[in-house]
Amino acid sequence: MAKKKLSTAGRVLAVMLVLAMMFAVIGSISASADTFGKTIYVKTTKTTTPYLYYWVDGGASNPTWPGTAMKSEGNDTYSLDLPYDIGELTGIIVNKDNGGTDDSKLTGNVENITGNLYDVDSSTWSMYDTSGIKITSFGGSPESPQYIGASITLSMDAEGGSGDLQFKISVSGAADAVLSDYSSKKSVIWNPDKEGTYTVLFEVKDSSGETNSRSVDYVIKDAANAEDPIFLNASPSNGAEIKKGGSTTLTINGAGGKINNNILFYKAEVYDASGALVNTPYYTTSNKITFNADNGGEYTVKMFVQSNSQNNKTVDASYTYKAVDNPTSDTSTEIETDTSTVKDTSTDTSTVTDTSTATDTSTVTDTSTATDTSTVKDTSTDTSTVTDTSTVKDTSTDTSTVTDTSTSSDDTSTEVDTDIPGDVDRSGKADIKDAYLLQSAALGKIKLTSAQIARGDVNHDGFITLKDASMVQRAASGIEKLS
Repeated sequence: MAKKKLSTAGRVLAVMLVLAMMFAVIGSISASADTFGKTIYVKTTKTTTPYLYYWVDGGASNPTWPGTAMKSEGNDTYSLDLPYDIGELTGIIVNKDNGGTDDSKLTGNVENITGNLYDVDSSTWSMYDTSGIKITSFGGSPESPQYIGASITLSMDAEGGSGDLQFKISVSGAADAVLSDYSSKKSVIWNPDKEGTYTVLFEVKDSSGETNSRSVDYVIKDAANAEDPIFLNASPSNGAEIKKGGSTTLTINGAGGKINNNILFYKAEVYDASGALVNTPYYTTSNKITFNADNGGEYTVKMFVQSNSQNNKTVDASYTYKAVDNPTSDTSTEIETDTSTVKDTSTDTSTVTDTSTATDTSTVTDTSTATDTSTVKDTSTDTSTVTDTSTVKDTSTDTSTVTDTSTSSDDTSTEVDTDIPGDVDRSGKADIKDAYLLQSAALGKIKLTSAQIARGDVNHDGFITLKDASMVQRAASGIEKLS
């Protein structure tokens, strides 16, 4: 079938239609690019005389290197008017002056342009606030993602407007809520209780009704199956007042660590206003840590949560407390709830004086007053023959249950040492009580005999340290075996 030829008029009409379509496409491209305006902003604390070099591929309006001086807008922010929309730029380079050398560069080629304000210090794009009310800061700490039960501080600040500013912070998503309605309050603690993705909205208004807002997304996860340790929060809360000259019990709330029997270890380092360490920090399965604030002023507590993994993964967080004579909430009478895996029920508040002389002639003297919350139940049978030439004065009260059917014949028989690693008190196994003795020895509260040291030095470094105590504690919990 022969093709029908278009007439001249038809060909002209077709060309016009094609051109019209091309101009429509070009127009739509230009419109889509026109989103950021022609004024570009740079925020930096690294210079007060920034120069901006920008370029468009094939553009005749590209400036001469190293660019054009920017105008200060205050608050470490600088601006420059461009001959075309920011969305049409191929890239920018920020220089600290007009030196034109590599040393003068504050950035490399910044080509992924997604806003009109580039923060040199954080290497991020955003939109510069040109409204009457300028939001100067907003966000959450710690940053997303976080976990159910975490304490997240949401805060914002703004300036400008007319009259007093009022702030509002709310969340929407898995659970919608207004956390803090319009007031002078600029921050709030958020404890998410549902898993999901949230949008946190920060709003501000002035007395004339003008408003401004910002938002951030937060992902909240469930820590039920997390293997890495997680710091959720601590009590007293960050910034709280504590009793000067009194005792404060700190509760560290952790999660995760779902590996090797799901045990977490906790530690806190407490520093007074002078920066001096006021406690003896060591890891324990108890999440309760008590310290005394003997002096007034600010105390900084660095808290650690460690998992029972092969490489002891650890997370940390820092809180500050103000020690005053009359705190708004008294933390010294806080009821302790031990959430550790090891359940200890017996009580030993005895003062122990042990002047026994061991067979290597070393002397053990312990005048410390200890509180031992361990439960020791030993049903093993020891049929060894023991020769005991020691003199022992022991005024302790020990409610532990011990079954010992050993046969002793003073001054005539030969002692058989089973040499069980970690079994400091020779109860027939390495248990929590042995870990407590090693911990006390490592802290210098008691002295051990050479035989006890030999059994207690489970990491074989020649010394009794808190690491030995921790290893015995883990062995008593069934986490690892000692050799």
